[in-house]
Amino acid sequence: MATLWGRSDFRCSNLPPLLFSRLLPKFGAGGKFDVSVNEYRPKINLRRSALLMVLAIGLMILAGWLLARENFYQMLGAVRTANPVFIVVAIAVYFFSVGIWAIRWQKALSFINCETSFSARYLILCATIFFNNITPGARVGGDPFGRVYMLHKLENTSYSSGMASSIGEHALTPLVIVSFLIAGLFLQFGKTSLRLGLVLILALIFAAFGIVFIPRVFFKRKIAVKRISKITNRVLGWFGKGGSVEEIMGGIEAFYTSSYSTIDKWRKIFWIGLFTLVIGALDVFRLYIIFLALGYYPKLSMLLVASALPTIVGLIPFLPGGLVIVEGSLISIFALFGVPLNLAIAATAIERGISFVLSTIVGAGVFSYLGVKMAAKPGVRS
Repeated sequence: MATLWGRSDFRCSNLPPLLFSRLLPKFGAGGKFDVSVNEYRPKINLRRSALLMVLAIGLMILAGWLLARENFYQMLGAVRTANPVFIVVAIAVYFFSVGIWAIRWQKALSFINCETSFSARYLILCATIFFNNITPGARVGGDPFGRVYMLHKLENTSYSSGMASSIGEHALTPLVIVSFLIAGLFLQFGKTSLRLGLVLILALIFAAFGIVFIPRVFFKRKIAVKRISKITNRVLGWFGKGGSVEEIMGGIEAFYTSSYSTIDKWRKIFWIGLFTLVIGALDVFRLYIIFLALGYYPKLSMLLVASALPTIVGLIPFLPGGLVIVEGSLISIFALFGVPLNLAIAATAIERGISFVLSTIVGAGVFSYLGVKMAAKPGVRS
């Protein structure tokens, strides 16, 4: 299969026998497409292209409305007083962390024998960030559904494999976030109170146990497969897409199997955890660079709490991209740790200017580009 990124084939062979047999007409025995690069002839479906363009324009209008709610004058004022070199470094660190995210995603895909190009994953993740920023719940709205759909359209992966890889690569994200939060609170308050320190350590142990073992048991024993299948069939029925519960159950079981394959070995958990830790460390480092740009040297404890707590509260489906609630939590954390209010506001404005405004603008452009490419590709059956 010729793709946008120059790959001539896509491999994803860890599929259930029934599902794999249905894909044989499109795949060869080795799991590769039989269509050569020279045989591919892009043909644009005008109706589908028009729908995608309307969707893209609508999303951009929504993004513009959301961006208008940000105080650009305050952001620009903060940037003027900051060291421009450090601002550029902070921006570079942000987009570098997206690259690490793309590598972590491929690691999860490799556990279920799927291969994609780095550029494909990077562009899809940039578009996913755009969706996250315009939907309620920071870092959740378009992830995993948006990127799984784009991966299916652009790389011809099955939805079950794409969803499984997305869930698998996020398996240890809650643990890293909770660990950063508890570590920050311990460094700031635990040293002066033995009881509080022990409570924080026990909380971390219980959180680690639950986050690591519960998903393994859930996917291994295929808990609630029948119930989820019935609910899925009912939801699809609302859109006139209902079908056989047995077929839907087969797809759900394939998803469970693929999800478990991403976390069934400790070696896999180690690699996913390592990349997740690096991404979290880069978030902390970006905040550190932003404060250096303002001439302030922050505490490590504050940076750990500030990188974790807004992510948690941003999950509340209050406003798209965690607007207001993320900014409020950041300013509150900075002020609580002794940062002067004017610097706290400036640091928050710069951070949100990078992680929300800039990422939304870049993501919108990438999504428009990918939308055209998806419209130009022939229809793909899942």
